[in-house]
Amino acid sequence: MKYSMVIFDLDGTLLDTSQGIMLGASFTAKKMGAPELSPDKQKSFIGPPLLDSFIRECGLSENEARTAVEIYRKRYKEKGLYEAKHYGQIEELLVYLKKANYQTAVATLKMDAFAKEILNHFGLEQYFDSIKGIDEKDTHSKSDIISMCLKELDQGNPAKAVMIGDSIYDAIGAEQLGMDFIAVTYGYGFQTKEEACKSKNVFIAESVRDIITFFEV
Repeated sequence: MKYSMVIFDLDGTLLDTSQGIMLGASFTAKKMGAPELSPDKQKSFIGPPLLDSFIRECGLSENEARTAVEIYRKRYKEKGLYEAKHYGQIEELLVYLKKANYQTAVATLKMDAFAKEILNHFGLEQYFDSIKGIDEKDTHSKSDIISMCLKELDQGNPAKAVMIGDSIYDAIGAEQLGMDFIAVTYGYGFQTKEEACKSKNVFIAESVRDIITFFEV
């Protein structure tokens, strides 16, 4: 078996969390007195660090963006967490990986407490050996968070792990650690195979079934 550990991104890979994120971004922009966010701008909040997104899309200073993140997270904790849904066959994939004795983890740029809460709410937490998210100060990069998963599960060889995600952040995080990367195009980041090909990857999955097939080979 080439890999012994499988690490997943959360938003756009395990769960379709788009509604909660987009509504939260729009709500926060309004609260901050920023121009109304178009649907495309709302979508751009899915995946990247929140702080960067509020600076980029709302024209906020870093201090203003930190205030925006607090407003966003308050709403997300109360409502946004639950404005999500499973991608088809995700549970089937996770059951397969556990039966095949893979270690499984989640590395997400969502806040750590939110990641655990949302996975628990949607019945997926039980399938993971490690779940790591960003801290409240937004100081961790994607590679930092992936490294936390590797450390917690005593995986000293990143080449024995594979990262699965829908964005360039996932691809870069994996590459920085010398890990293989599987790109998915059913999420928010990579919309087509052509886009996904721009990242360094070993496989492109257009559906969860494709990921299952990859591991069955």
